[in-house]
Amino acid sequence: MPTILLFGAALLAVYLGFRFSRQKGLQSPPVDDNQFEGLQQVLPNFEPASSSSPESAERLSTIPTKLPLKRSIPPPSTERDPLPDLKDYQLPTIDLLHSDASETRLGIEANPEKQQEQIVRTLRGFDIEVASITATMGPAMILFELVPAPGVRIARIRHLEEELALALATPGMRMLAPLPGKGTIGIEVPNAQKRVVTMREMLAADSFRESQFDLPIAFGKTSGNMTFVFDLASMPHLLLAGATGQGKSVSLHAMLISLLYKKKPSELKLVLIDLKQIELSVYESIAHHFLAGLNDEAPIVTHPRKAVDVLDALCIEMSNRLELLRSANARNVREYNDKFRHRQLPPERGHYLLPMIVVAIDDVITLIETQGNEAKAPIMRLAENGRSAGIHLILVTSLHPTDSEIHEFFQNIPARAAFRLGSRHDSRSILNVAGAEQLIHPGDMLLAFNNETIRLSCAFVQPTEIEAVTQFIARQPGYPEIYPLPGSTNEQHWEGEGFDLEDRDPLFEEAARLIVSSQLGSTSLIQRKMKLGYNRAGRLMDQLEASGVVGPGEGSQSREVLIKSEMELDQYLNP
Repeated sequence: MPTILLFGAALLAVYLGFRFSRQKGLQSPPVDDNQFEGLQQVLPNFEPASSSSPESAERLSTIPTKLPLKRSIPPPSTERDPLPDLKDYQLPTIDLLHSDASETRLGIEANPEKQQEQIVRTLRGFDIEVASITATMGPAMILFELVPAPGVRIARIRHLEEELALALATPGMRMLAPLPGKGTIGIEVPNAQKRVVTMREMLAADSFRESQFDLPIAFGKTSGNMTFVFDLASMPHLLLAGATGQGKSVSLHAMLISLLYKKKPSELKLVLIDLKQIELSVYESIAHHFLAGLNDEAPIVTHPRKAVDVLDALCIEMSNRLELLRSANARNVREYNDKFRHRQLPPERGHYLLPMIVVAIDDVITLIETQGNEAKAPIMRLAENGRSAGIHLILVTSLHPTDSEIHEFFQNIPARAAFRLGSRHDSRSILNVAGAEQLIHPGDMLLAFNNETIRLSCAFVQPTEIEAVTQFIARQPGYPEIYPLPGSTNEQHWEGEGFDLEDRDPLFEEAARLIVSSQLGSTSLIQRKMKLGYNRAGRLMDQLEASGVVGPGEGSQSREVLIKSEMELDQYLNP
C-alpha cells in the first residue's frame, strides 16, 4: 500500500508540473554557441534571442524536434580535376607582345588595278576570256581570283604561268588552278608594300583564341589575308627547311610561343635540342614549368651525343605510354586523359594525366650526319608511333637531304614547310613539289599538308617578346624539377646479362613494395614511380621474378604478383 501511494503522488506531481508550465509558457533551455551554428545551418534566418522574451518562446516552438547532426555532404564529383598541378598558374597575357606592324617598301612597282588589267589583257591575247577577276591584299602577297568564261579549259590557263609572270614583270608569282576550296583560279603576286605579320595579331585572332586543338599553332597569314592556325597533333609531325636567314628560327619561336599561350604546364612538355647552342637558350628559364629531359642533364640539349640519349629516353617514354594506352583500351592520349578525368583509370594502378610532348630539333640533318643511325633510328621510331603516345616532332634543317636514306626517312614526316631554297631540286626534296626556289623575302614560305600547298607570311616574333613571355612564366611557381624522361646515363652498371641473387639492386626492396602494394607486375610502373631508365627497371623486374615476387612475363600483359600483401612481403624480406 505505501508503494502505491508513493507512485500516485509522483504522477500527481508530474501532472501539476505540466499544468503549471502550460500556464506560465514555455521557457527556453540555455543554448550554447555551437547549437546556434547548428540551428543556422537548418534555418538560415534564425537569430538568437533572449531566453526570457516571448519572441524567443514563439520562435523556438517552430523549430523541428529532430535536428540533423550535420549538413548533408554532396556526393563527390565524378570528374577528376584535369589540371591538378599548379592550379594558380596564369597563361601569358597578350599585352606582353608588341602591336606595331612596320611596312617595308620592296623594289617592285605594283598596282592591283593595273595588274588586273594586265592579267586580262595577257589571257585575251591567247583567246582566253575572263568572266570576273578580284584582288585581295595580303601582308606580303596579292591574291587575284579570276573566273574564266564558260567553255575555257583550266589547263590552258595553267600552261600560261610563265607568260603571266613575264607580263606582270614580277618574280615569285604562283598560280593555283583551281584555287583549293573555291571555284576560281588563283594568282599570287608579291605585294609592293610588305607588312610584317606580328605575333600579337596572330594570337589575338578569333581562330586562335577559340580553337579547341590539342596543340594549336598560329603560323602566319595566307595570301588572302586569313590567319592560318593548325593543330600540330593532327599533322602529327612537321619538317621545317630553308636557307640560312630566311626565317626558320623565327617560325620555330612562333610555334613555341603559340603553345605557351594556350597550354598549361600540366598539359604540355617541351624537349628542346639546339645544336646551334644559342637559338633556344631563352627557354631555359621555364625549365621547371614546361621542359622535359634527363634529370642529370641540362634542360636545353646542345651536344649531339646528349641528344641521342634524350631521343632514346623519349622512345622509352613512348613505349611506356603505349602500354598505358593498351591497359586503358584507349587509342590515343586524348581518349586516355578523358578516361582519367572521369575516374575510369585509378592512379593507384599507375595511371596519371599524360601531357603532350613536343620535340623540337634544330638542326636535324646535322644531328643525323654526326651521329648516324644512333640518331636516325629513334627519330624514325618517334615519327612512326609517336602520334598515339602524344609525342610530336618539329624538325628544323638548313640543309636538304642529299643521302637517299635520309630522304626516305623524311617520308614519315607528312607535313613540310619550306622557306626559300636554293634550287628546284631542293624544293622537291623537302616539299615533293617545286616552288620554294621562287620565294622572295624572309618569312615567305610554303606549307605542304594534306595534298595541298599553302603560301604563308610567317608571323614575326621579336627576341624581346620571347623574353617577356618566358619571364612572365618563370616568375610563377613551378615544379621542383623538370619533367623526367625515363633514362639515365649512369645506369651502365646495371646493364649486365646475369646477376647474383645475393647481389640485389639497392632499390630491390622499394620496387618489391611498389609492386606488391599496387598488385601490378609492370616494368613501366617501376620506371614511372621510381623514375628509372628501362634497363635498370627491367633488371629489377628480372630480380623480382627470380626471387618469387612476380611470375614470368606474359607478352604485353602485366606479370602476376605472387605475394599478395605487404605483411607477407615483410615476412619474405625479413625471415
